[in-house]
Amino acid sequence: MFEVAEAYERQRGRSSKILAPLFVDFVGVRGEVLDVGCGTGALTFAIAKNPRVSRVIGIDLSKAFLDYARSKSDDPRVQFEQGDAHKLPFADASFDCCLALLVMSFITDPSKAAAEICRVTRPGGVVATAIWDTTGGNELNDALSDAAAVIDPNVKLLTGTYGTAEELTFLWASAGLNDVQVKNIVFACGFDSFDDFWQPLTEGQGPAGAYLRGISADHRTALCERLRQNLFGNRTGGPFTLNAKAWAIRGTAPCGKNDEV
Repeated sequence: MFEVAEAYERQRGRSSKILAPLFVDFVGVRGEVLDVGCGTGALTFAIAKNPRVSRVIGIDLSKAFLDYARSKSDDPRVQFEQGDAHKLPFADASFDCCLALLVMSFITDPSKAAAEICRVTRPGGVVATAIWDTTGGNELNDALSDAAAVIDPNVKLLTGTYGTAEELTFLWASAGLNDVQVKNIVFACGFDSFDDFWQPLTEGQGPAGAYLRGISADHRTALCERLRQNLFGNRTGGPFTLNAKAWAIRGTAPCGKNDEV
């Protein structure tokens, strides 16, 4: 689903780079930080811009994504390592903050991953994640789904386990985190033209890319025209903006009797 770094960067890199600093501001980062499921590094680099951060490690399963991220970094505080969110290759209590941006919905076992993230976070440290809001009004993700549904009423492009504040809150509470806070982050994502939006979708990355790759050329052409009509109506085209929504949640790792901060 997520295989080609350059294609992923063209499709999701744009929105991730806008969301990442907003997420970092909500979380509040310091010290040594882990970015779980770092992808091409949007969140890792946003974390590194905070002067309170002494080191940030981005971890991901994809070697291609990690190689791409490394090629964009010259900050000695930034490292990238290959690893699995279900079994993080770090000792207990290794980080002051652990974050995961737009990955928990696509992890095989989110509860196990949340437990691992908590394990490597120091007592009193911050554990946070953000996921796409699937409750409606997310134009960035809904645009293609709405157009596809006209042609195929059974289509479901956005897959994943989590997409609501309630699901995230339950996940974080089940992991034993304290002082849980949730925020709906809304931002705008701009495109220079229809092709600027459409072309990256056709490159096969993520649920939308997998769907487009799996349908016939005629079906894809019909979907393209429906999407264009939905976005522009009677206008010929030009720059446009889509709103995007994500749920963000933060909590603190529990302190033992001798670990109060």
